[in-house]
Amino acid sequence: MVVDITYYINRSSFIFDTVRNLNMVDPNIAYQNKDAVNQQVPNPFYNLLTVDKFPGPLRYQPTVSISSLMKPYPQYGDLNVIDGQPGGHMHYQSLQIKLQKNFSHGYSFLAGYNYHYEQDERYFNDIGVYNQQYTWIDSPASRHRLTVAGSWEIPFGKGRPYMSGGPRILDALIGGWNLSPIVTWRSGRYLSFGGAVVNGDPHISNPGPNLWFNTSVFSPLPNYTTRTNPWVYSGLTGPGFFNIDASLVKQFAVTERLRFALRMDSFNVLNNMNWADPSTNVYSSTFGQSTNILTNTFGRRTQLGLRVEF
Repeated sequence: MVVDITYYINRSSFIFDTVRNLNMVDPNIAYQNKDAVNQQVPNPFYNLLTVDKFPGPLRYQPTVSISSLMKPYPQYGDLNVIDGQPGGHMHYQSLQIKLQKNFSHGYSFLAGYNYHYEQDERYFNDIGVYNQQYTWIDSPASRHRLTVAGSWEIPFGKGRPYMSGGPRILDALIGGWNLSPIVTWRSGRYLSFGGAVVNGDPHISNPGPNLWFNTSVFSPLPNYTTRTNPWVYSGLTGPGFFNIDASLVKQFAVTERLRFALRMDSFNVLNNMNWADPSTNVYSSTFGQSTNILTNTFGRRTQLGLRVEF
């Protein structure tokens, strides 16, 4: 058996949130003045000049809100710079362990484990966007992943450790079978929350599909209030993932040059339910609940096949 251990570190830049709106109003103005910024006033750009000299939808509106006139370039909408913005760095590190056993004594296997930790520079809220101020935020990606695959010659029948000299009909029933399973597991993803008022600890002792976190500590964010709650909470994750696929193959040697292989492939052998992440929308009627199966996962599926080799 061979053990391989790798510790991987990566530093990248210009990854996240590098788009910047140059025509944005300072959000603090709305937080301080609230509904006053929505007051309608006569539009100084209404039918100004001709369309070729002054294009844009603003020229067709007799009245506009005060906030629309506070933009650096009020006659235009959003003006986004999509390249060349500083920031958006990413720090990634992982511990990768691989254990491999070559085929001997009737079996082989390959096991791999990965511990993943990542932080990204993101705009925490709209004030951060306006000031182009980045905040290091933990990635919601799951931290642990384990995969095991192997092959096992079931030790019964001709050429195997047990019942090698048994009757031909017995060997046809129990001899020559090979089992190849694949086991996959990962921990739950960290749940990402939008802006909300949070008073208390969202963790609960026994999370499940009906309730993954304490929804009673969350309430909608009032108008003209900036978010202060975290994007993710330490240890607050959604459902994990667990799956076993397996193939069972039987070899029949009719003559020296003619063989049959009967195989059964089963996906999600245990018929395990893998839940999707719960809703983290504080306005949703299913807030805190998992109501769907994880995308691209299914109940048990089994197929049979016959292969002729000559």
